[in-house]
Amino acid sequence: MEPFAGVDVTRVLHNAMRVAATNHRIIANNVANADTPNYNAVRMDFQATLRAALEGRDRVSLRKTQARHLDSVRYLAEFDNLAISSKNDYNKVDLEEEMARLSANTSDYTTYGSLLVKYFQQTRNMLNTLR
Repeated sequence: MEPFAGVDVTRVLHNAMRVAATNHRIIANNVANADTPNYNAVRMDFQATLRAALEGRDRVSLRKTQARHLDSVRYLAEFDNLAISSKNDYNKVDLEEEMARLSANTSDYTTYGSLLVKYFQQTRNMLNTLR
């Protein structure tokens, strides 16, 4: 049996891109608060959040009180607790580290998108050869 038999590649890559986008917002928030006194940097546990997304445990649906209300879903991320040194104003954001994490996350997101495009190209090519 193949190790990845039954894996929905598009679902995995789509969720990985969504989790990476959430991680990007979290890192950008840390960078934006680099000079905010008493701010603690936040880290998302990417693997745990992706696992939760693939298992369907990443959403909170809001209750509707009227039939005309729109459905709303809020996605949850899992966070790591941090204990790092702080500056004189008790801000715990290391700007260089956050920028490196932002660059790595952007690279990951681009890779997931490229893999998804490649998968669809292969599927299209396979279907074209069957004509």
